[in-house]
Amino acid sequence: MLSRRTFLAASAAALTTPARLPRLAPPTAAAVPLPITLRNNSGSGAAVYAYISGADTGGWPGFVGPDGAFARLPSSSSPLTPAPDYSIALGPSGSSTTLTLADHVIGGRVWFSVDRKIQFFVNPPGDNGVPGLVQPGFTGSDPNWLTDWTFCEFTYDSANLYANISYVDLVASPISLQTTGSAGPQSVSPLPAGALGSIASGLIAQHASDGAPWDTLVAAGSDGAVLRVLSPVHSSVDFGGYWTPYLDQVWSRFAGTPLTIDTQSVGTYTATVSGGVLTFAGLDDHGVAFTVPSAADIFGCNSGPLYNSGGDARAAVAARLGAALNRSTLLLAGGENQPDGVTAAQYYPDAITNHYARLVHQYATAGYAFPYDDVGPTGSAPVDGHLQDPAPTSWTVSLD
Repeated sequence: MLSRRTFLAASAAALTTPARLPRLAPPTAAAVPLPITLRNNSGSGAAVYAYISGADTGGWPGFVGPDGAFARLPSSSSPLTPAPDYSIALGPSGSSTTLTLADHVIGGRVWFSVDRKIQFFVNPPGDNGVPGLVQPGFTGSDPNWLTDWTFCEFTYDSANLYANISYVDLVASPISLQTTGSAGPQSVSPLPAGALGSIASGLIAQHASDGAPWDTLVAAGSDGAVLRVLSPVHSSVDFGGYWTPYLDQVWSRFAGTPLTIDTQSVGTYTATVSGGVLTFAGLDDHGVAFTVPSAADIFGCNSGPLYNSGGDARAAVAARLGAALNRSTLLLAGGENQPDGVTAAQYYPDAITNHYARLVHQYATAGYAFPYDDVGPTGSAPVDGHLQDPAPTSWTVSLD
């Protein structure tokens, strides 16, 4: 995730850099051919293109072509070398294109673009010996900035097909997913019609209300139409001390009231604030204290005191603390017990909160809005918008 199942956010220049790709690994069992149907339900008369990117089981990046075969990217000696054109041209709105995926694909994405093709690039090999696929980025200088593009994420390996929509990076044109297989028919609903514009309008209104740079998250085309809304992780403007008044109250509360976090897997830890540090008794913090986080720490959930330390107790505590901060639930009655002390209906109550996540959940039926949006009360329904099948027989991805 830029949920835990998504790629973590890369630089402002690109979604993925060479260092983020896995090292070469031994090949695995041959893939069972999987029919993939790419459906154009855009309602647009413009040309629509699809791309299937990812890495093979050896860790080499590339694309799945119209024939269903995985094509490794050619190596490059120069940064930002244009990649070969692996686009799959779709038919008019209402039509479908089916190909048979012949190979496993790891850390993949299915992309759609409307009216123009996406420009992908290749960087020279990094320390892992493989070239880097440079995907569309999040700044106005990116050559794809004015292109209407969107994507979903997936991995197809010997264990299963796992696919999800995610709004951890951005909200863009809606995608829906359907699959059949041993797990039975499954589906993930798209962003509802009009939701993208409503989220954009909500962020512009929020900026007018509190002066924070929520409006800068809205990317529009030359005609003024909203192309995508970025997560605050990718804001071009620093949110600075946006969270400071809220954090001051939180740190003050837990100087006198214990904060208890149930990791829901590796025990429960209780903390109080002393000397500006939220200290959890018995928790190995890896030498990185839970000090007051910055806005970037909160939005990204992967830096400063909220850094992701892996699959240990510290990471589980940081995930639940990060979720509580993004949802502004720590000052509520019951907020001293996370995550079970509050319900989803109580999320985002404060004027200082992650308004991007608030608006995404106001209009979207499924999909993560920040990296640890899967944190919830024990037994709560997942909100990540995924499907998973150990033996899929078909997969349909629709631009809606």
